[in-house]
Amino acid sequence: MLIHQLPPKPTNLRVRIWRKLQKLGAVAIKNSVYVLPANEKTHEDFQWLKQEIESAGGEAAVFRADAVEGATDKEIIAAFRNASDEEFTELSAQLDGLTGSIREQTRGKHLSAGRLTAHETELDRLHGELERVVANDFFTAKGRAAALNAYERCQKLLRASQAPVARASESPKSNGLTVHDYQGRRWVTRRNIHIDRLASGWLIKQFIDKRPRFYFVNESEKVQNAIPFDMFGAEFTHHGEDCTFETMVKRFGLGKIKGLRELGQIVHDIDLKDDKFHRLEAAGLKAMIDGLCEKVSDDRKRLQQASVIFDGLFALLDKTDKRQQKSPTKKKAPKVGRSGRRKARS
Repeated sequence: MLIHQLPPKPTNLRVRIWRKLQKLGAVAIKNSVYVLPANEKTHEDFQWLKQEIESAGGEAAVFRADAVEGATDKEIIAAFRNASDEEFTELSAQLDGLTGSIREQTRGKHLSAGRLTAHETELDRLHGELERVVANDFFTAKGRAAALNAYERCQKLLRASQAPVARASESPKSNGLTVHDYQGRRWVTRRNIHIDRLASGWLIKQFIDKRPRFYFVNESEKVQNAIPFDMFGAEFTHHGEDCTFETMVKRFGLGKIKGLRELGQIVHDIDLKDDKFHRLEAAGLKAMIDGLCEKVSDDRKRLQQASVIFDGLFALLDKTDKRQQKSPTKKKAPKVGRSGRRKARS
């Protein structure tokens, strides 16, 4: 709970604090009394807001409560769902409107490159808003599914509209992405990286981009001109049964490297917990990554140190493959006695 009192000046402080409370997904249950579900992140969010209020001359208190007088748990949960539903409904309407514009311009053959770029920018903006609302949808509002479906429809239609241009620019033999087009790029993913994001970051650095720049952000944050990976709605994320690492290996045509295929199976078993490949190495790698994440909180340092682990594991897997290719097992010829018969083993 956050209870606060704001000074009369600066005059824009009230609006600024209200907007930040909205972004956090907080719900007002009384005048100047806001609530969030109790967890480590929401507690930290309220603490930062409390600090901002106090630095501006106001008063604020943050504490946990088991109950609120005059409001039942069901009523509070309903308030959270209603607030999320309002935002989901608004986003669904905007996404459907954008989809309608793209479809109409495509049919009329008025969808120019400039309009495509404008639609991409608008879809990115709506996607960012959708990510924020999803992150704050603590109790799974009914409108979430409709909003996600509206985004998927718009994204698919936009991609289909871009397809003729993309096919014209690709060579006929191109079946995937080329690393040449991904050099010196910005790459962004969610903070507090773990197995799939760590492995994907290592893959980018070792096999895709020789000079990558990594950014680690909250779910709703954006980095201009950055390529997101393992984030909601990103191109490089979970697809079908594949984790992000597997998706990137396939998209960049790296599946011929057995070491990467096997490493992808290990990462898959840890990340998706479905034991699809039954990799015995999964338990050991998970223990090392868990220990590293416990010790190192800075994502940049975490990726740097985890890269040593992935370097070693990949070298082992790839070396094993090469040994098997270069030195196939040879069967020893059976010993033959003078009589021409094989000697029986005792």
